[in-house]
Amino acid sequence: MEIKDDSATVVEMEDASESSSIKISNGVMMDALGLTGNVDYETDYSFDAYIQMEITNYKKNGNLDNQILYDNYVSKEGADYAMEFKDDNDKSIIIFDTKNSAMLILSESDGEKNGFATTIDPEAMADLSEDYADENEEEIDMDSYKPVKTGKTKQILGYSCDEYLLEDEESEVHMWVSEKLGKEMRKEWMNNQQTFGTMFMHAYALNGMVLEYDLMEKNGEKTIMLVTKIDMNSSHSVSTNGYTIMSMRQKTEEEKE
Repeated sequence: MEIKDDSATVVEMEDASESSSIKISNGVMMDALGLTGNVDYETDYSFDAYIQMEITNYKKNGNLDNQILYDNYVSKEGADYAMEFKDDNDKSIIIFDTKNSAMLILSESDGEKNGFATTIDPEAMADLSEDYADENEEEIDMDSYKPVKTGKTKQILGYSCDEYLLEDEESEVHMWVSEKLGKEMRKEWMNNQQTFGTMFMHAYALNGMVLEYDLMEKNGEKTIMLVTKIDMNSSHSVSTNGYTIMSMRQKTEEEKE
């Protein structure tokens, strides 16, 4: 994932008048969209919990399609969340900054560090969370889509997990849930849309944390999410220094007037 800062291209143009014209045009366009370039974010982010997830996709014939490893970092106190993934020598980091209600996407490729910052509306995210909870509750109440505890158990990373089954006309889902780990995590942490979003969307409803999520489509395709590492006391930091970050914030009602 590569994010280019168009403003850098403008600065390098030889024709100063053309450069000014483009800047004005960009400014008018952003103003018309109710956007501004100022987004507050931190120089350094600190995290104290680590969760590594492996997502594997299989084709209809059962052959491996692709596999992605995500490193997830969480601040238990501030509820900040970062997700990092690598593709060969490229690295991307997505940070959800709860203090500033911001999201940053940082990418490093061929020695270049670029980024993009935008704001998140906490109220809108809370509404999304409530809407999802309502929809999920309605679905769970339906006989055709109700999680069933199968009675099977297995150990994942030293945690005893119970299997839950969800099934409809198109797919079958097997979830392995650790109630103990769920208790170790604060409910407000797991249910915070600005941090995990729907990453562990069933954790709150099932009173535990999902450590494995196996989705089997009736057409033969399969996706498996497996938590491969957990460290609830792991220190990690991410610095925004050295990144050229383009920011785009939605104007407040007062700024629009």
